[in-house]
Amino acid sequence: MHFTQSVALIVQALLVRSAPTSPLSRRGLTNDASAVAGESSDYAICGGGLTGLTVASKLTEDPNISVLVIEAGEDRHEDPRVNDVRTYGQAFQTELDWNITSAPVVWQNDTSLPLVAGRMLGGSGSLNGASWTKGPSSQYDLLPMLTGDDSWSWKNFNQYMLEAEHFNRPDEDDTGKGADHTPQSHGHEGEVEVSFARGMYDSPQPAALQVSQKVCMLGPDESQNRSSPSTAFAEHQVQERSNSIILTGHRVLNINWKDCDGIIASGVNFQASKNGDIHSATAKREVLLAAGSLQSPQILELSGVGDSDVLAAAGVTLKVAAPGVGKHMPEQTKNSLYYDAKDLALTGTGPPSAIAFPNIHQLLMDDAATMYDTTMANIATHAADLELKGSVVDAAATQAVLEAQVKNLFEDNAPAAEIFFTVFPSEKQIGIDLWNLIVLSRGTCHIKSNDSWDRPTVEPAYFGHPQDLAIQVAASKQSREVY
Repeated sequence: MHFTQSVALIVQALLVRSAPTSPLSRRGLTNDASAVAGESSDYAICGGGLTGLTVASKLTEDPNISVLVIEAGEDRHEDPRVNDVRTYGQAFQTELDWNITSAPVVWQNDTSLPLVAGRMLGGSGSLNGASWTKGPSSQYDLLPMLTGDDSWSWKNFNQYMLEAEHFNRPDEDDTGKGADHTPQSHGHEGEVEVSFARGMYDSPQPAALQVSQKVCMLGPDESQNRSSPSTAFAEHQVQERSNSIILTGHRVLNINWKDCDGIIASGVNFQASKNGDIHSATAKREVLLAAGSLQSPQILELSGVGDSDVLAAAGVTLKVAAPGVGKHMPEQTKNSLYYDAKDLALTGTGPPSAIAFPNIHQLLMDDAATMYDTTMANIATHAADLELKGSVVDAAATQAVLEAQVKNLFEDNAPAAEIFFTVFPSEKQIGIDLWNLIVLSRGTCHIKSNDSWDRPTVEPAYFGHPQDLAIQVAASKQSREVY
């Protein structure tokens, strides 16, 4: 659960232009539906996580543009499970988490696995590991192939990532503990506070912990308080701008459509609880879906946009056939290994400050060439199987994407796994959480009824390709060797 410095994908349900409206009659942060019910704004944004708050912040820099953000969770940025990164994990499977689980997994004795997603202002950026990291430039440079737009490339993405960052240089105490940085890789005037942990462990540690020192979304003082999407892109903006309002504690149910030819969104319906009153708000320009990878598809499908068979099974009237909604979902797998560090004196408060990113050749070593040949030889069959299962829409397009990802791993040496070192001084434990970074499996996320309060059915298809399993096994073996 890390904050990746990338522009999250916003599914646009509407793109219709008009003259700016007058500012909203109310502004700020509220959980009172009467503040926005029946109101009209230029933009209505469904979801107050990283994407929603970032877009709202940028749009409202123009005082003539009004924006409404609707977020199902509350503002919890002062909750110690949120603002203190050292409590990472304590918010999981609580009221701060959507508590969505996967479909039963066969190799887990048909049990379901948790899919952690933040249910609060700031979304998952308010409960994740707070790492501030970028993917390799070669991965961003694959995006023009998907979008058909050459501006979706590393050069342009990095410009905006630097603009968002307020990097705090390490002081003498930090550098004495191993903190270092490359100045040109960081931005210094953005909204997101980024720093080395002031509680960095400075006693002798395993060599693996000295591989790298990571920066986190933290303020530069001793508090170690999180700089989340909420604190960076909402806290000050709602106080200082008269054209922005954020409604918390209300769930977007569906998009409303104009009565005209084609499909044009007019606004959204929202509700505080399953049996509560249903309210509406209108949007003059656009309705933006920013409810995360699991619930943006849900809102589209509940609004009649999606695969006709999925909608029919759920009892939703089809508005527009869009068979790709909820498909082609890559989901990472995670292993955790913990050990008692009986003879290790750990001093410091954290959070943990080291991550390694091995590439596929470092993981598979002599087996890498064979894996590449086997994967490329069978990738067309894999893509065809995914289409047959209903996991993707187009086998040929999927094959092109998968081939590009495989080449990125083997030829560009993109990181294949993340090895995240964890430290628990009170228990005298050290541990490793590890993830595959690029998976070839593809799953789905679909509604199962026409009730917005029902969780979506998520079939992540873990280890649906042999290469995914091989990387996970190799990363787990190397993590054991560390200890």
